[in-house]
Amino acid sequence: MRKFAFFALAVVAVACSSDPTGEATTGPAPNAENTTPSQMRAFEALKSDTNVEWTWLQHAKMKSVMHLSASRTGKPILPKGGSAEATTIAFLGKYRELFRMGDAASELRLEKSEVDELSMSHVRFQQVTRGVVVEGAELAAHYDAAGRLTSIDSNYVPGADAVDIQPKIDAKAGLLAAKLAVEGVDPALLTADEGRLIVYAGEDREPTLAYRYSVRSDVGEAPAIWVTTVDAKTGAVINRYDDIQTIEATATGVAGDTKKFQVTQTGTTYTMTDSTRGAIIRTNTAANQQTIPGQSITSTSLTTWDRTPTGPGAAVDAHFNATAVYDYYKAKHARNAINGAGGAMISTAHFGNNYDNAFWDPQRGQMAYGDGGNLFRPLSAGLDVVAHEFTHGVTSSTSNLIYQGQSGAMNESVSDIFGAFIEHAVKPDEVNNWKMGEAISKTSGTLRDFKNPAAGRQPAHMRNYVNTQQDNGGVHINSGIPNNAAYLMTSGGTNPVSNVQVAFGIGWEKAEKLWFRANTRYFTSSTNFAQAAQGVMQAAKDIALTENEQNIVDCAWKATGVVQGTCATLTNPQSVPNTPGDGTGDGTGTGGGATDPDDPSGGDVGDPGTDDESGGSSSAPKKRRPTAMVQESSGCNVASSGGTGGADPRPLAGLFAAVVGLAISRRKRR
Repeated sequence: MRKFAFFALAVVAVACSSDPTGEATTGPAPNAENTTPSQMRAFEALKSDTNVEWTWLQHAKMKSVMHLSASRTGKPILPKGGSAEATTIAFLGKYRELFRMGDAASELRLEKSEVDELSMSHVRFQQVTRGVVVEGAELAAHYDAAGRLTSIDSNYVPGADAVDIQPKIDAKAGLLAAKLAVEGVDPALLTADEGRLIVYAGEDREPTLAYRYSVRSDVGEAPAIWVTTVDAKTGAVINRYDDIQTIEATATGVAGDTKKFQVTQTGTTYTMTDSTRGAIIRTNTAANQQTIPGQSITSTSLTTWDRTPTGPGAAVDAHFNATAVYDYYKAKHARNAINGAGGAMISTAHFGNNYDNAFWDPQRGQMAYGDGGNLFRPLSAGLDVVAHEFTHGVTSSTSNLIYQGQSGAMNESVSDIFGAFIEHAVKPDEVNNWKMGEAISKTSGTLRDFKNPAAGRQPAHMRNYVNTQQDNGGVHINSGIPNNAAYLMTSGGTNPVSNVQVAFGIGWEKAEKLWFRANTRYFTSSTNFAQAAQGVMQAAKDIALTENEQNIVDCAWKATGVVQGTCATLTNPQSVPNTPGDGTGDGTGTGGGATDPDDPSGGDVGDPGTDDESGGSSSAPKKRRPTAMVQESSGCNVASSGGTGGADPRPLAGLFAAVVGLAISRRKRR
């Protein structure tokens, strides 16, 4: 079950509509019957008051605004030195019917307010009802340096304030239900937090009072942290997902290369701890047990380390690569360690026996790496793997993307993308840097491929979006779509499904600034693909990409089907002056390639069948779902919301088995 992953419809500030093929045409606003009259009146008032055209993305089920942005800057509304919190609450109060909001002042609790390095103000709120958090329901507003409102991103849940917040079962009963949901493990061996009362609003569920628990299992085949939601009225488990954030890999050895790294000294003993960088970087060993943080790694020699029978040198790689990740974030993004405040970066090497994985543990705030089995070398030997996992930590302390469904796939994609960026910063390679885990494969394969996601058994286009209950709703599967978009906007290329060509890229340096800003400023916990595209586009304006470069970014999203429409004509960014654009574009060009053909039979992953609850599949294709739309005010381009799919989101049967040669199980995640 995915949270806030709904089809979106289009509402625009200009006279545009869409026909059944998804092409934009002139006429009344598309699907306007899905909006309320009060919303339209509020929207008209907003346009009239500001004299600005606005783009509005709407949740189809909630019918609330999930993204609002100005086509051009209007008048400042945030006074210099004024409160972004108060200004936003006042704005939402004035146009509350547009957001289907009750009382913004009582329903929104301030989480964060800050001014960034561009003098832009960002304020983030958590929705609450009488003090109870509405899970995943956030709203973030953004103002430019002059105090003009540029955009609002929201996952507000209308009607949550009507929920009865008096539970019928107590927290202990809910915890027992959460523990009993962990199959094959004695509840007495599980640990958990005390739980907290929330309002839960799922894709197919009205707002419901519930308990939220984190249930930890450190026994069995693999560790797990089951984030479990239990109905506070009935005691039924209504949602759960595994919050151990993994990379799909295994390892059995190291390359034998020599690396230099910092250690600390106590008497005649050295410890694998680096305290020279402004944050403690420490690497421990689990000694092939499933335990973290494990024991310190020590030596009495500066030249002899980690000569273990299994995975010798894996701890050296983990330690060295962790420092490379720290150095990248500090040098490129002025970020001090993973949490941004100099927090310790802890790794545990030699986790488990023949453990074919690595993971970020969000509760303990650290990494763990297995020594691998038959297919891969030690996971810590891959710099992109280490970068991927630690970037989960960056995401945990910034956007905090929920590790389920589309937000979970974005979580995975952000980690993949920065795995590529960090690897490229250390050892530039235009081919291999766009592959994930190529250094740890024993079969000359790759875990994921940005250029051709099919090589890693992933979809490259929304047409092949995989709807599945496995893998936390396909977090490792569907991440191939934004991965390909990141590749296309950085280096240029052609999407293998739509055949849409992005003739030029904006380059690595601008792309990494773009994605860092999007993840840390614009993504929220429930951000889906459509909202991610809008966040990246807002970040493109912030960092003053030219209009042509913004069109390149837009074209990459269109090539993958996350945004629909025709790419503008693109020129080589290296051959034109770097003049910032307003991002309006006319949307009439071709981008040097074909427009996206609406061909549901096309695909980059074969002809997947439909999932069944037994884990099998059938060859019968799913009935085509209606394309989710959002209409852009500039050029009347049409964009997919991401929602639960785009065009023809079909499941891919046997994915994990194809990747690792093993049957899918609920406890093993590759």
